Amino acid sequence: MSNALVPEHRPRRETPKARATRESLIELAARMFAEHGYSDTSIRDISEAGSVTSGAIYGHFRNKAELLAAAISSRTALELEARSPLDADDADYIEILTRLAREYSDRRQLRTLIVQGAAAAQTDEETRTQLREEQLSHLRVWLKQYEEHRDRLGIHSSVDMETALLYTWAVELGLGVLECLGIEPRSARSWSEVQNRMARGLQLPPDDQKRRRPAKAKRPPD
Repeated sequence: MSNALVPEHRPRRETPKARATRESLIELAARMFAEHGYSDTSIRDISEAGSVTSGAIYGHFRNKAELLAAAISSRTALELEARSPLDADDADYIEILTRLAREYSDRRQLRTLIVQGAAAAQTDEETRTQLREEQLSHLRVWLKQYEEHRDRLGIHSSVDMETALLYTWAVELGLGVLECLGIEPRSARSWSEVQNRMARGLQLPPDDQKRRRPAKAKRPPD
């Protein structure tokens, strides 16, 4: 994105056993953060639930914030990126966005994790830094894909792709906030239909004409 893109990180070399342990810890932490709250779940709680030592967890993650970021990143890759390959030759972004909107209920836990992390980030700088880097790393990849395939996807040249991407992601995360308050879409069908309309709108030229107000009806003569 335009503000301080996160640097590329070289993946650490891990044995299959270490990788499996890391993945199981991420899955366990994601479930506990979502069920009990990020702020109310400690590394000790996770270690006890997973029958591992706290030291074993710190061997994979520097702190709880990094573990949360890993959980969010893992969910994002599994529930969004794996289901929306924009770089495929026959990819249709309208179909992809519409389908993902229809499947919004499958990502409830992902939204919960991000919302809880965002709340903690207001007062914890480490959480804010970790989540900001995690979010930007995915947004940067998505933006690159949209820009590379803009012509094939039929997105109008006037569209600010970064803003459009942020808008779409803000809708997803905004839904997470509403879900915390017990407010949800009336149906998956109606939710996806609105997303479909928005996606098709990216193919339209800009509307530079001023909206004309309907003329007032003349009073009939007395």
